[in-house]
Amino acid sequence: MTNLTLSFNKLTEVPKRLEKLTQLEDLYLNNNQLTDLKGLEKLTQLTELHLAFNPGLTEAQIDELHKALPRCVITW
Repeated sequence: MTNLTLSFNKLTEVPKRLEKLTQLEDLYLNNNQLTDLKGLEKLTQLTELHLAFNPGLTEAQIDELHKALPRCVITW
């Protein structure tokens, strides 16, 4: 699996099982209630990550994740 959409699921945290999907390239987590991005840094094959409309996320969290995933385009 290289693409996964978990938008509009009212997620408050990144599901732990996502860490095992190391071949993911595109991940859609927009329109949830995320406040933490822990675990996403392990998805080193990501090229696109969609985090728009997660009002609990901060710019600092996005910046930190981008450092861990420099090849990934993060939209929020």
